[in-house]
Amino acid sequence: MAETKPDSPGFATERQGVSKEDLHKEMLQRHKECWDFWKPQYDAAREDVEFAFTPDSQWDSWMTESRRGRPMYTVNRVRQALKQITNDQRQNRPQAKVRAAEGGDSDLAEVRQGIIRGIDSQIDAQRAVDTAFLFAVGGGYGVWRISTRYADDGGFDQVIEREEIADPFTVVFDPAAKKKDRRDARYAFVDTKFARSEFKARWPNAKVVPIDTVTESNLDWWGEHEVTVAEYWYKKAEQVEIVLLTDGSVHEAADLALIEDELAKAGITIQRRRVIERDKVYQCIVSGAEILEGPNEWAGKYIPLVPCWGELISVKGKDKFFGATRFAKDAQRMYNYERSTFIETLADQPYSPFMADAASIEGYESQYQSLRTRRPPVLLYKANPGLPNGGKPSREAPPAFPAALAQAAAISGDDIKAATGIHDASLGARSNETSGRAILARQREGDVANFDYIDNLSYALKYDFEILNDLISAVYDTERQIRIVGDDGAEKVVAVNRTVVDEQTGQAVTLNDLTQGRYDVSVTVGPSYTTQRMEAAEAMMQLANDPSPIGMVAKYGFIKNLDAPMLEDVREAARKLLVNQGLLEPAEGEQPPPPPQPNPRDVAAAEKDGATARKALAEAEGQEIENQVAAFQLGAQMGALGIAAPSQPLPPAMAPNQPPQGGFFVADAGAPAGPAPGGFPGQP
Repeated sequence: MAETKPDSPGFATERQGVSKEDLHKEMLQRHKECWDFWKPQYDAAREDVEFAFTPDSQWDSWMTESRRGRPMYTVNRVRQALKQITNDQRQNRPQAKVRAAEGGDSDLAEVRQGIIRGIDSQIDAQRAVDTAFLFAVGGGYGVWRISTRYADDGGFDQVIEREEIADPFTVVFDPAAKKKDRRDARYAFVDTKFARSEFKARWPNAKVVPIDTVTESNLDWWGEHEVTVAEYWYKKAEQVEIVLLTDGSVHEAADLALIEDELAKAGITIQRRRVIERDKVYQCIVSGAEILEGPNEWAGKYIPLVPCWGELISVKGKDKFFGATRFAKDAQRMYNYERSTFIETLADQPYSPFMADAASIEGYESQYQSLRTRRPPVLLYKANPGLPNGGKPSREAPPAFPAALAQAAAISGDDIKAATGIHDASLGARSNETSGRAILARQREGDVANFDYIDNLSYALKYDFEILNDLISAVYDTERQIRIVGDDGAEKVVAVNRTVVDEQTGQAVTLNDLTQGRYDVSVTVGPSYTTQRMEAAEAMMQLANDPSPIGMVAKYGFIKNLDAPMLEDVREAARKLLVNQGLLEPAEGEQPPPPPQPNPRDVAAAEKDGATARKALAEAEGQEIENQVAAFQLGAQMGALGIAAPSQPLPPAMAPNQPPQGGFFVADAGAPAGPAPGGFPGQP
């Protein structure tokens, strides 16, 4: 029965000051329990992987015995169906999204996300995931690991990386763990086999058990030529006192013991205290006889082994896993059997047997017996007048070709498609669809049928990203320059944990402090940036046919999404043209578009229209003046005759202080009423 964590520290890994002998003894017990639990399922999963991806593994013992001495061909259709799932995953890699939580900062969340994306984008990191996913699809289980190493030989800065585990069936987890990602596992093992000579060279002082003294209890550890060495990962629950400071930050009390006075001078005091229980992770390198290295404390709070499952279900309280191969094996076996029988029957059709009297071919038996492999130009026989047709050998009519064999093979082929969920359209076969939308819809049916594999990979990667996010605080804890990667794959270098002194206050401020705050991690699933760029370029090309300014912008978008050399000048020229035309906003550092220049023809036309308008206005004003002068003269004449003249405004030409055409001045507007001395002209 699988062990569970006890209420009291009854296990060596839970006790303080335990000896290495007790720790090793407990390790041996746990190792055996793990392998007893997982080995039957590992054997079945390993057989599935071999069936799908290795030659000559698709014939079971019964079929092999029944066709002994007869053709046995393998037409592996399962492998291509599985590769359709795995290659689709490579084009749609899940991505990490980091969000600031308690005490976090959105800018630091972006830095953390860039660090994780940089780790995830490494070729070795992607290969680790691809290998695990291949085993998950083929056999139902894969695994990779997270590790740290020194960035270079001459320094102490460490970096985080993801490593491939080529054989997942060397990794076993605590049988009592229930969560899919096994984050609740109390221990795990990674087994590696070394040649005895290599083992002695690497650990020259280690105990070696001679093969003649190996017993049933340690047979799994010591072989005639090989020695099993295991990484033993385990968790140890420890009580830690934490404190809440007045600035809102939380720290371990032991970390602040020496600087409490300095914090108090800065006005920072302890506000609250409490004791929590948390797990610390340790690693040992062990053999079947002793602990070779360790225990060593791991920087993070998780065991850095990430399992990836194909299909995982619980049956009667026990987890069962399998991949896409498991239910396609029988259909593939039948298909191989039927295709082999079909080919054998087809090969026998042209070689229907000869019927001949024994005396007729006496002495020529070897010629007739070799007809299946040779084509002699002449077949000899002995004529016998006493026999029909002179005893000439003749062929029997060939049997009718059994069409049922072809139909059976077709049925088995359809069974493989049904078992894997990958049909002809998903493999690019031509069907009756004509529109691109309909073809894509049929191709995506296979993606939907097997989306649970991608979803389980996303679940595993979420745990992976959480491990990375947790390690960032512990590994990137000093002032340094690190490389981060953006959504578009662009790289930049940022300074983290850099301490500067505020000149105004004199206080030290840490920029990009990766050791503070909490951050949550989520996973997004979709096409990779490269795939998205290709799709965007295709969409932009369709929009480029628009004759409006939208089409011009779409052409620039098409050029921008092309991944080809020698296009930088074209991109810059296209952007400059669009900015100058006001279709794109100028970026920082770019010259704004010049003011619009008028059309010379429009300017000339406007000037002509202005001149015409001014001429017409002048003519109208002149006519108005003439009319007023005529009215004034009429009034003067009527006054001379003693007739009251109608009130008329003075014309502008006869305004005050301006002499009229006759040379006489009129009275001021403010002068007393009445004529000037001498009267008006023409009056007494």
